Amino acid sequence: MTSKNSFWDSSRENHKRRIWVWIVTVLSQLLIYGGMTMIYLSRIKGFNEDGNYRSAEAFWQAMYQAAKDALGFSDNLYGIIFILAALIAMQGFSYLYDRRKVDLYHSVPVSKNRRFAVVYTNGLIIYLTARLLGLLLGTGIAASQGAVNAEVMAEAGLAFLWNLAFFLFYYHLMILAVMVTGNRFVTICGFLVLSFYEFAAYTLINSLRANFFHTYSGYFIYQEARFCPMSDYTANIWQLKNAKNASEAARIAMPLAARWIGIALVILVIAWFAYKKRASEAAGKAVAYGFLKPVLKVAVAIPAAYLAGQLVYDTSYQNELLLVAGMLAGGLIVCAAMEVIYDFDIKSLFRHLLSSAVALAGILAIFCIFKWDLFGYDNYIPAQNKIESIAIDAAGYYDDYWDEDGHYVNGSDYQKETMFLTDTEPVLALVEKAEQIDPEAENNDGTIAAMEILYRLQSGREKARRIWVNYDDPETEELLNRIFSTDAFKKGKFQGIQDETDRVEAVNYSNGAARTIVPKEAAKKLRDAWVKDMEQFDFSLAKNNRPCGVVIMAYGADMDYVQRRYFVYDSFVNTIELLKHYEAYYPVELNVADIDSIAVTCYHNEISNDPDAVFRDDTRYGAVAEAEYVDTYVDCTVQETFYEEAQIAQILPHIYPSYIDAPWSLYGESTDDPNNYSLEVVFKKDSAYPYERGSYYFNYSFRQGEVPDFVKEATAYTPQ
Repeated sequence: MTSKNSFWDSSRENHKRRIWVWIVTVLSQLLIYGGMTMIYLSRIKGFNEDGNYRSAEAFWQAMYQAAKDALGFSDNLYGIIFILAALIAMQGFSYLYDRRKVDLYHSVPVSKNRRFAVVYTNGLIIYLTARLLGLLLGTGIAASQGAVNAEVMAEAGLAFLWNLAFFLFYYHLMILAVMVTGNRFVTICGFLVLSFYEFAAYTLINSLRANFFHTYSGYFIYQEARFCPMSDYTANIWQLKNAKNASEAARIAMPLAARWIGIALVILVIAWFAYKKRASEAAGKAVAYGFLKPVLKVAVAIPAAYLAGQLVYDTSYQNELLLVAGMLAGGLIVCAAMEVIYDFDIKSLFRHLLSSAVALAGILAIFCIFKWDLFGYDNYIPAQNKIESIAIDAAGYYDDYWDEDGHYVNGSDYQKETMFLTDTEPVLALVEKAEQIDPEAENNDGTIAAMEILYRLQSGREKARRIWVNYDDPETEELLNRIFSTDAFKKGKFQGIQDETDRVEAVNYSNGAARTIVPKEAAKKLRDAWVKDMEQFDFSLAKNNRPCGVVIMAYGADMDYVQRRYFVYDSFVNTIELLKHYEAYYPVELNVADIDSIAVTCYHNEISNDPDAVFRDDTRYGAVAEAEYVDTYVDCTVQETFYEEAQIAQILPHIYPSYIDAPWSLYGESTDDPNNYSLEVVFKKDSAYPYERGSYYFNYSFRQGEVPDFVKEATAYTPQ
């Protein structure tokens, strides 16, 4: 009983010395929760008064969502929680900074364990009380406006646990920073270093790989901090905010929160051990333990030096000599600065040169590893019998991917989860051929393209690399055909291959201008026909042909009208026949009788992008004297509009709608740059053609090498 009373007596006494921390913490939580709730709900009510909601149900759904945004997962909270964790921990153990206070505390007949427990527990009480008061205030405001239901309360409770785990990590980290330092300035610096060290280290490693390794790829695997809740928080908060319900949010939040708490407990044990071993004489010193000084010096100097070098490297247009100079100078400055901080004496600039030499040697060693690829990163090609499967992404096509709940999924994540190429020989053959390709060579026509590769090894490890392939090379085309024609590639690249159609709300077909409706009941038939036609798909088909149209299926209900695209080629007879059956098919080539005019713009990139071109032309941005070097953009744009039916008839067979992507089809052609011309096709307003009536003109491009001579003459550039 005596022990219990003594603990709570000590606790009450400690709280009296932390009044200002109580005030700051409670006020911050009341303001942020009360303020967010009032602002979010009033915004929705204002939208409703402006008539932005079509029904009362839509309005109340918006109100509930606003309440969840304010009381649940919010990107407005992590900064204040981070600061409060540091403030509460640092203030609680601040007596360790003053030798007289340490002696006074140690003279009191209270064990170190109890003193640590009292301060630690009181810090938790301050945070929890303030957070609960803020939540109660926000919930009361939301409830007074009818914006609270079971889902709102469930998400608020889940977010409370998520934020508590986040708080505990940085609370413990600041306690550790206090235990190994002896003054406030060094404690704050140490806390920031501990908080962001891993994040900074991985960022710099990825930068060095990107700078020096030709095969570096961050597409499938991007090394990120594994023990940094700040990184986890910011990377996942939008998914949590957009979760359909609390159950879905819990699947994302709880594993991360459990990991944070596990790491936080380890940090707490280390902090407690450091507290037990800490001598009274450490008060006022920069670092409480002398053996940590050279370790911290080297550990901080190396990444700081690379940060300084990277800044110099980027601003000097990738000058490697200046990179090395910047790293060494940055390392020396950091080493000298830390010695001054350790002793609080400017005369200590060049003390302990051995640790400084170790730091500089480490900086140079790491640079040499990356510069000369001493570990053979670029030469890595796994043996075929050690590969379990491969996923690739070949440049030339990008699509949007969605999960079963209608949430956006990165293309790399989707391919990583769904593409398992077991015929690895053609991929490895492309890797071998890539050694003959210079990725730095000019490639104006797009024939040299990047390919991202993910090797899944039988050992369970994964390796990612980037290679370069020549799409104009016949051998490469054959290897790509072997890859593209496999079911594994198609399933991993085209989500429509394995998509379900039971939730389709609308189906339409577009050739770039026309948009026709297909009954949604036909969605499954149309998809099955398309899947059947995709059996003929390979790289050559995509390279040598452009789609003649695209089927768009909109998924409704709980998928928020996710859209899926199904490209249609002229050889897709099953799909086209079904579209014709529903009177929805229109060819890409337009009818002359439907067109009012075509405006053609030629940008003359061959002139405007030529730094050696010299013109006296007041139509561009400023005149330049004849002998003056032109190092600015030259506006040589010429536009001509064609109204005559005969001219329009000669243009129409050679143009293609910009609206429809053409996967991989731009590669392998080396004639006129298609980006040099743009067209606006204007329809007659009384035309029966089913063009989208929301617009009367549509953007088109010339097919490469198919610009009519009379168009070239009409849009020729003539210097004034």
